[in-house]
Amino acid sequence: MTEELKKLYDERVNRFVTTADIKEPDRVPVMSQVSTWAVNYSGNTFAGLLENYEAEAEAYTKANEGFYYDGIRSVGINHLTKTGFELESKTFFISPNGITLQHHESSSMREDEYDEFLGDPMRFIADKIAVRKVRAFQLDDEEQVYQNLSKLFDKSAEIRRNTIVGPTVVEKTGLPFCVAGSVAHPMDDYFDFIRGFKPTMTDLRRRPEKVLAAVEALMPYHERNIPKAERPPLPWVQDTHHIATFLTKQLFELVYWPFYKKTVEGCFAVGTKLFSHFEGSWEQHYDFLEDLPKTSVVAIVEPTDVAGFKARFADRFTIASGVSTSMLRFMSADECIEEAKRVVGIAAPGGGFVFATERSLISPNDANPDVIRAVNKYISENTYY
Repeated sequence: MTEELKKLYDERVNRFVTTADIKEPDRVPVMSQVSTWAVNYSGNTFAGLLENYEAEAEAYTKANEGFYYDGIRSVGINHLTKTGFELESKTFFISPNGITLQHHESSSMREDEYDEFLGDPMRFIADKIAVRKVRAFQLDDEEQVYQNLSKLFDKSAEIRRNTIVGPTVVEKTGLPFCVAGSVAHPMDDYFDFIRGFKPTMTDLRRRPEKVLAAVEALMPYHERNIPKAERPPLPWVQDTHHIATFLTKQLFELVYWPFYKKTVEGCFAVGTKLFSHFEGSWEQHYDFLEDLPKTSVVAIVEPTDVAGFKARFADRFTIASGVSTSMLRFMSADECIEEAKRVVGIAAPGGGFVFATERSLISPNDANPDVIRAVNKYISENTYY
C-alpha cells in the first residue's frame, strides 16, 4: 500500500470508529456491501472464479474502486461450492445466469427426531443431516465416505491457504474491512439448515418447547464464536437474522433474544460492536433492544424504518442505511440522490450513521453501477459535519 493510500486507510478507519461511538466524524462514511454483484460487473461468471483466486481478487477490486467507498463489509465467493457439487450436494446451486449462488429450501430433520437431536446435536448433524444433504455420504462403503469427507476438509484447507482476495482489495484500494468474523444465531441455523422454514414455523405454533430445547442444545456450540479476547474498535463482528422478523414478540423473547443479547454483550465487552442485519421490520422487537449497552450495535436498517429507529435509538446505536437496492435498480441518479438526502437528513445529525445499501448487492440487476457511482459521489462530497 502506498503512503497516500495508507493515509486514506487510516482516515477511513477513524471515520467508522468515530460514528460507531455516536460521535460526528469529518463526514458520513460510505460502506460497500458488494457481494456476487462483483462477478458480473467484472465480466466473469461464478464458476469461472471458483479456481481462480487472482481473477476473484481483481473482480472485487474493480467492484470496490471508483465508487467512493470508505470501507468494505466483505468480499469473495464460496469456493467450497465446486466441492459440494462434486460430492453431489443439492443444497446450493448456481443461478441460471451463472452469477449468483442460491440454495434450496430443505428440511433435513423429521418431527419425530427431536429427542434424538437433543441427546447429541453434533452427532445427529453428522449422522443424519450431513448424510441427507450430501449424496456422497450416503454410500455403504465407509472407506469411500471417509475419502469424500477428507476431500471436503482438504479443499477447505486449500482455500484458507490460497485466498488472496481480501488482502489484495485492501492493498490496492486502501479500503478497510468493516467486519471480520461472524456469529450465527442457533435459532437461525436450526431454521436454515436443520428443520427448515415451514416445519420450524409449524413447530413454533404446535410445540414451542421443543424448538426452545433444540436452540438451547445448540447454544454452547454457537457461543464459541462470540469473541473472548480483546479486539480493536474496527473491524466489527457481524451477524445476520433470518427468522427474527417472522417471530411474534413472545416467541422472539423465548427462542431468540437470550442468545442475541449474549452475543451483543460479549462483543461489546472485548471492545468491538456487533454489526447486525435488521432485515425487514424490527419494530415489534424494539423494546428488547433498549436493554443493550449504548454504542454496542451497528444496525442495518431498512430505509423506510430509518426515521422510527433514529427517533428511538439516536443516542444508543449506529444506523447503517441509505438508498434501497430497488431504487438503485429502477430509479434515476437524481431520484436516488434525493432519497439519499432524505435518509442522511434524518440519520446523520449527531453522528452514528453509516451510508450503505440495506442489503448486499448480489445479482447483476441489484443496482445500476452509474447510479451507485453518482449517489456515493454525492455522499462523499456533501455530508461533512
